[in-house]
Amino acid sequence: MFKRIFFLLFIFISTSFAMELKEFHKNMYMVRGVDGLPSLENKGFMSNAYAILTKEGWVVIDSLSTPELSKEFYKELMKVKKAPVKYLIITHYHPDHWYGASTFKEAGATVIAHKNLNEFYKSPESKMVLEESNKRFGGLYKSVKLIPADIEITDKKEIQVGEYKISIISMTPAHTNNDIVVFIPDEKVLFAGDLVYINRIPFAGDRGASFKNWLKVLKEMENLNPKIILGGHNEPMDQSAIKFTYEYLQYTRDTVKKLKEQGKSIDEIKNYINQNSPYKKYVMYDVFNDPNVYKIYNDLDLEDFEQ
Repeated sequence: MFKRIFFLLFIFISTSFAMELKEFHKNMYMVRGVDGLPSLENKGFMSNAYAILTKEGWVVIDSLSTPELSKEFYKELMKVKKAPVKYLIITHYHPDHWYGASTFKEAGATVIAHKNLNEFYKSPESKMVLEESNKRFGGLYKSVKLIPADIEITDKKEIQVGEYKISIISMTPAHTNNDIVVFIPDEKVLFAGDLVYINRIPFAGDRGASFKNWLKVLKEMENLNPKIILGGHNEPMDQSAIKFTYEYLQYTRDTVKKLKEQGKSIDEIKNYINQNSPYKKYVMYDVFNDPNVYKIYNDLDLEDFEQ
């Protein structure tokens, strides 16, 4: 009896959340996803999305996991003000940031993303990844339409939308090979995609990721001197999040490198880190740390080869 009550309570908690639009800074809004992997229970709502209300209309940063979620996000924005969506900026190609893009494209937005996102879009792999993700997560992505960028970023681009000067900056390779950040210099607000976290373990297992360059990218973001940092996950952050992310990546990379040089196998390294890591108490450690270790282990061989 008690087990059944607990199960029903778990299902209720898992399915009864609502999307809540919050104003975190003047004219800037966000919705906050749950911590976890995508599922039918959470509807794939496991990341954040943002929007800036300008005198010309909305600028949206990231589009959530599905058209269903992005339509709900769009409706919430229209409750604040019925204004055109001028731009949709995609910080990188992972499903929880890109797969809801069709809603904003259909609303007339110009889509901005890294050039490498378009390269992925044009490849057969993009459709294969979508199909495989749909199978893995029980049809969660069945209504997704893959949307390419209208404007490609390779280095840095500045746009003026209403009263806001917006800098869009390539930060690759780091979390992926197509990361961009969005910086509002007059407000010192940085939209960092999945490059910055606080009290949560980043995922660095993407094949285009680079631990080594990610450390450099974090220093570049620190040099922007942001006051508010908005990530693909987490509540709004400050520069302490850059420090947290940097120290996790540095610790993990240094530890794998040291143990590998001692002749330890990948399994021995994983076991050592899982027993000794000061980060094992943090959100998503159990999900992401082993893939991160594996990625570093293999990348170190490539670094040796390149030298």
